[in-house]
Amino acid sequence: MISIPVEPPITEYLHAKAARQGIPLSGTFELTPLCNMNCRMCYVRMSREQQEAAHPLVRRDAWLDLARQAKEQGLLYLLLTGGEPLLHPDFREILTALHRMGLLVSVNTNGTLIDEEVVQWLRQAPPVRMNVTLYGASDETYDRLCRNPQGFTQVTRAIRLLRDAGISVKLNCSLTPYNAADLEGIFAYAKEEKLLVQATSYMFPPLRRDPGQVGRNDRFTPEEAAYYSARIESLMNGEEAFLERRRTRADAGLCAEPGEDCGSLEGEGIRCRAGKCSFWVTWDGRLLPCGMLPDCGADVFALGFAQAWKQAAEAAAAIRLPAACSGCALRDQCKACAAMARTESGAYHQVPEYRCRMAQAYGAACRRVEEEIRSRKT
Repeated sequence: MISIPVEPPITEYLHAKAARQGIPLSGTFELTPLCNMNCRMCYVRMSREQQEAAHPLVRRDAWLDLARQAKEQGLLYLLLTGGEPLLHPDFREILTALHRMGLLVSVNTNGTLIDEEVVQWLRQAPPVRMNVTLYGASDETYDRLCRNPQGFTQVTRAIRLLRDAGISVKLNCSLTPYNAADLEGIFAYAKEEKLLVQATSYMFPPLRRDPGQVGRNDRFTPEEAAYYSARIESLMNGEEAFLERRRTRADAGLCAEPGEDCGSLEGEGIRCRAGKCSFWVTWDGRLLPCGMLPDCGADVFALGFAQAWKQAAEAAAAIRLPAACSGCALRDQCKACAAMARTESGAYHQVPEYRCRMAQAYGAACRRVEEEIRSRKT
């Protein structure tokens, strides 16, 4: 059985304690928007020409100074991401220095740039984990979704090299209409390789890349996303566990009508760790409570980490979610967050219609998947 990774109890405890005290325990450094692939649903990817026109890349010394400042404020867990972080010209030096600082560093990567030489130096300063996104189970799918006709061959080779070197690997999967047919193949590969895989069928609107994309992305309809979310659940936890859960859990009730305007009613605050004990620094130096939020954050390299974190925490505390969501019967199923509300509707206090429709459709989607499983077994 391939289950969703669960944080160790000590990690959950530390984050809960940090959130109560406003300590930035975990953070993300988005080193670059550059990527050697061009996935259709990406929220941040830029060409080099676009990047150079927008802002110069922040170099090694500035990132490392920022890490030291953040560590003084309580930083322990740090994720390096992009774009493709291995494309940053100082990536090796940054990772090595962060490792020497004693930070617990993980890396998000598409895996296609990892070869024997890369693995050799990774062994000298191994990250806690390499989070490799697996976009399909064939080169054809990679070509269709990522515009890389050799992607599957490249990433599976990289995974093998990393594992042979004793470097921990976890798989992520972003499911879209372009790779949905490979869902079973992705999980079959993960099972064969004995790897954890975490998948999602929900794609955020890419407002950081294009502010005009409120409520839109190259993705499933909400009903399709609900169906594939149910499929993912059955694959992650196993079909028998999925059926048992269906037997023991009644369908949830109805939520507010999609797109309902909450007017001036005030909802609850942010429920996740964003701005409470976690932060995200964008490639151009803005400190945000969450990387999916498009709103401008403070220039952390100009202001300094402590002050930028204070501003981000205050901004996050001021956010109020849709009032209708706080009393919705599907609240725990939907898990609509501030980033969803903002990117789907354009405002934090507005119901994220896409996510709302997805949650409403999930019960029927589960019944459909249940019927498909039982049909195969008879």
